Amino acid sequence: PAKSSWFAFDHFYSDAAFGAALPEVFQLGPKEIYDVGGNTGKWALRCVAEDPQVEVTVLDLPEQVALLRENVRGKPGAERIKTRGVNMLAEGNLPGGADVWWMSQFLDCFSAEEIVGILGRVRAAMKPGARVCILEPFCDRQSFPAGELSLVAGSLYFTCLANGNSRFYRAEAFIALVEKSGLRVEREVNRLGAGEHTLLVCVAA
Repeated sequence: PAKSSWFAFDHFYSDAAFGAALPEVFQLGPKEIYDVGGNTGKWALRCVAEDPQVEVTVLDLPEQVALLRENVRGKPGAERIKTRGVNMLAEGNLPGGADVWWMSQFLDCFSAEEIVGILGRVRAAMKPGARVCILEPFCDRQSFPAGELSLVAGSLYFTCLANGNSRFYRAEAFIALVEKSGLRVEREVNRLGAGEHTLLVCVAA
C-alpha cells in the first residue's frame, strides 16, 4: 500500500509534465535517449510510443532496472528499451552514444555537491552535439505563492524522511550547479504540467 500510494502521488504530477515536455524533447530530433534514473519506465514507454525509430537506454541502479524490465515487458515498443545498471554517484565510465540525456525529478534526490558530480560525469561522457534535458519543479518558477509554499514544505518531508539530501531547489541555485558542472542552459521552458515543472535544455559549455 505504501508503494502504490507513493506512485499514485508521484505520477499524478510527472505524467502531466511528461506530456507537456515530450514535444520539447522530440523537436531536438533524438535517435537515442538515455533515461537517467528511469524508475518504472513510464518516460521510456512514452518515448518509444512517440517515435517508432527512437531507442531508449535506461540508466539506473541494478535492482531498479530489474524491476523496470518486468514493468515494460510485452508493452508496445519495449524491444527498443534497453537498460544499464549504474550508480551515478560512483566514478566510472558512462556510455556516450545518446543524443539526449533525460533526467526527470532525479537530481532533486541529491545534494548540491552530488548534482555537480553527476552532471560532470555526464558532461565528460557526452558526444558532440548531445543535450541534457532536466525536468524539475522549481520553487521560484511557480505561478502562485501557494505552489511555491507547497514545494518548500515538500522539501521538509524529503529531506527529513527520505534520505537527508532530497529537496526542491530554486532555479537560480540549481542553474548555478549546472554551470559549475561544465554545462550551460541553452533553453528554459516553464510551467509544464500540473506541478508547473521547468525543462532545462543544456549543452556543453
